[in-house]
Amino acid sequence: MPKFSWTIFTISVATFIVFLSTVPLQLPPLNNVGLSVDKLAHCLAYFVLSTMLGLALELDWIIKNSNRIVFLVVFLFGLTLEIIQGYALVYRTFEIYDLLANSVGIFAFILFAKTIKKIVVKSRIFIN
Repeated sequence: MPKFSWTIFTISVATFIVFLSTVPLQLPPLNNVGLSVDKLAHCLAYFVLSTMLGLALELDWIIKNSNRIVFLVVFLFGLTLEIIQGYALVYRTFEIYDLLANSVGIFAFILFAKTIKKIVVKSRIFIN
């Protein structure tokens, strides 16, 4: 397994999110009553990104108690993408509810961070 594998995974997930956030997609509306599938997708994507970054900081970079860093970096990443969508892309808009859904995904990671890290360390998944 390559050194810094969690960092590589984090960069890959972030790149995929940037791609999905900036490319014009021709998808049918996914709204239903209450929560939309789009907001659940935002929540899941930012949960995965937060998880990858949290594991990268703790396992690759040996930074303990990295939850504050994860929150700040991933939230600012999402905010930057929303600003780009709102002001630089004519086919996208800034949506505060997307930012809120992103934050829910980040908070879900923070809520389960210790458990996730224990499972990964105990199972020795991608640990050098």
